[in-house]
Amino acid sequence: MTVRVVTDSTSDLSPDVLEELSIVCVPLSVLFGDKAYRDGVDLTTDQFFQKLVESRVAPSTSQPSVGEFRQVYERLAGEADGIVSVHIGAELSGTVAAATLARDSLSSRCPIEIIDTETASLGIGFTAIAAARAARAGAPLADVAEAARSVVRRQHTICFLDTLEYARRGGRISRVESILGGLLHLKPIFIIQGVSLPLSRARTRPAGLKRLFETAMAYPNIVDVGIMHATTPEDAELIAGWTRERLPGVPIRLARLGPTLGTHGGPGVMAMTVVEGEKSGT
Repeated sequence: MTVRVVTDSTSDLSPDVLEELSIVCVPLSVLFGDKAYRDGVDLTTDQFFQKLVESRVAPSTSQPSVGEFRQVYERLAGEADGIVSVHIGAELSGTVAAATLARDSLSSRCPIEIIDTETASLGIGFTAIAAARAARAGAPLADVAEAARSVVRRQHTICFLDTLEYARRGGRISRVESILGGLLHLKPIFIIQGVSLPLSRARTRPAGLKRLFETAMAYPNIVDVGIMHATTPEDAELIAGWTRERLPGVPIRLARLGPTLGTHGGPGVMAMTVVEGEKSGT
């Protein structure tokens, strides 16, 4: 049985990983005013963050259309016995809804499993990778989907904002909250778990990075670590060094945060994803 895996650009997987594991990536769009750019196609991450800082217009993001998903599913249905489609959390984006509508509109008999990861960035990426590895090993559709859902249950994605300004511009918090936060130099740390849930705050960037790291390391039996940055690769390397000391031998994946978190987090946003190991008996 041949099972293909689809994800979207919020997974922050590199082109090399997508190609190696035969994962098809459907891009979201970034809108500056009435101008739309497909993430990673019409606009690189560097170009996005440059426009984010320079533009007077606050950008927004938009999920792929139902038609875009339908085209991908129809193409893959001709060569696959099943499709597992792994996407950003439904509470964060309309991507899962669009993928579901596309699936339901197909006349093809190729079964499609839609996975709501309830998260973003490498939380999605690790899920898609697990599905793709199971598919490459020849697992049937149900097992490939379960490999993805297992990671969803075991992953935790934590984010750190260096500034509240871009969250305000993106409508995530009020102007009053951003002014108060700015006056107090507060830098929030939150977990993406269906929605964004606040965990704590720090007063300086070094303190925030350390708190981000310690929050991630508090989970038990970590078997995979992802470290994501927007514009500060040196901070990603710093946290990677801390991780190697704390968890020697555990694989670490570095990634660049794309426009979805970048739109609301700003240039200095950082994030970590940790995946817990399978519990015995599961």
